[in-house]
Amino acid sequence: MKLRLVISLVLVAILLMVPASADLFDDLDAKVSEYDDKVDQIPGTLRSILSDQHVILVVYMNDEPETVEADDPEFELDLSEGPFVTDSGVTMKMVAITDSDASVVDFGKWNDLDEQHYWNGVGFAETIIVTTNEDTARSMLDSESPGEVFLEAYDDGLIIIEGADDASMTTKISLAIMPIVMKFYALIS
Repeated sequence: MKLRLVISLVLVAILLMVPASADLFDDLDAKVSEYDDKVDQIPGTLRSILSDQHVILVVYMNDEPETVEADDPEFELDLSEGPFVTDSGVTMKMVAITDSDASVVDFGKWNDLDEQHYWNGVGFAETIIVTTNEDTARSMLDSESPGEVFLEAYDDGLIIIEGADDASMTTKISLAIMPIVMKFYALIS
């Protein structure tokens, strides 16, 4: 049971975390495919929280990378001002749409949204916002135990997962109980 929890946490971390530089976008895209192949290993409660969501992944960068495209100022977000905000204040934003089984059906950059907030012909109304900083993202990506790093960073407030203004009440409640669910899975394993 413990192995199943660790695998589940790694899969959730792969979905919710963002590599911190644009040159790692292809690596993350490959991880999304890996996540989709193993989505059935995520416990049902967590999978239901991640199902049918429009996720924005935000990473506060240490420095302003030359390869990050400027964010469209028309799409302003109210971002968490957690303990992870960097001196540069520059963020990298990515978006993902999940299906009813929590698999990722579309993944791209925030700048892929058009002026009407459409992406590949689908209206994008963010439901979940995941926020962290470059150091946290890199430590998870470099770790041999990314699930444990994810949990520790989440517990320390270095990863914030919250419902967006457009999120349904069900999503907001699910995200509110997610820390309890994660601790419950840790206890039973």
